[in-house]
Amino acid sequence: MSDEAVDWRAEVARVRRELTLFRDEFLPAVFDGPVADSHAVGMTDPPKDHIAATAGRPTAWRDAVARLSDQLPVGPLPADTAPLDRGPFESFLFQTATPAHVVRGGRVVWRAELFVPLEVVLGCPAFGGDRPGEGGDPWDWFAARADAARAWLMRLPAGTDTLANSLCMVLPFLADLDPAFARLALDRETWRAATMTDRTLTDDERGGRLKFVESVWFGHIINNALLHVLGSLANNHFHSIRDFLDYPLLRGGYTRLMPGYLFAVLVEKAAALRVMAAGRSPDTAVPPLP
Repeated sequence: MSDEAVDWRAEVARVRRELTLFRDEFLPAVFDGPVADSHAVGMTDPPKDHIAATAGRPTAWRDAVARLSDQLPVGPLPADTAPLDRGPFESFLFQTATPAHVVRGGRVVWRAELFVPLEVVLGCPAFGGDRPGEGGDPWDWFAARADAARAWLMRLPAGTDTLANSLCMVLPFLADLDPAFARLALDRETWRAATMTDRTLTDDERGGRLKFVESVWFGHIINNALLHVLGSLANNHFHSIRDFLDYPLLRGGYTRLMPGYLFAVLVEKAAALRVMAAGRSPDTAVPPLP
């Protein structure tokens, strides 16, 4: 464990800003924003009613934000301070976030996992069967090979299960390193252009693939992948979520899960910051990067 000091007050201020963004920008985009095709994404009710019926009313979410904000420390806490009580937030935590973070250069680097653990992603074919060495940091190992993962992902043909699964499993971890790449990978135009310029395709194959890119099903895949990307961005790039709020496929069949994904990460941040404010060092602290 590192003895590196953490500026937990700065981290608290950052999480307060994230809670404000969640309340004032993200929730309105989810509940009140436009839907590209409500029938296409399985919304038989009006979008706002559908999402509220499955994710909770906006007023309830705003109350939850206020309660969580109250749990953030405003000064040092006694060493015997009780852990954050998740009971009042239970109805909003239908998605569990695995609590994890490290300390780098006095900053907290959050590593909450929501859908699949990084360990599963390390088996991606992009790495040619290589795995992190024993005792090494798998997150650093992945980051050092992110270029290979990005290139591999962009070579995947549209219309395959491999692409659909990778957008939901590999892309979120890449998003934590490069939010702009995630936005590119979740754009229909990216896959349309890749199909048009693929000289290995016959005309019939190209036509079939373009039809898939324009399909309802591919939109459903993007909406699903966006859920996981936003959850990942909630770790260290929460304000990059703004760049996705105008996405045509932000609201769809998986949108009802998005508030819970983001809020689960925010709860884990608040829980960890209370520990830090009580003077207890994070168990996962490591020396800063050289």
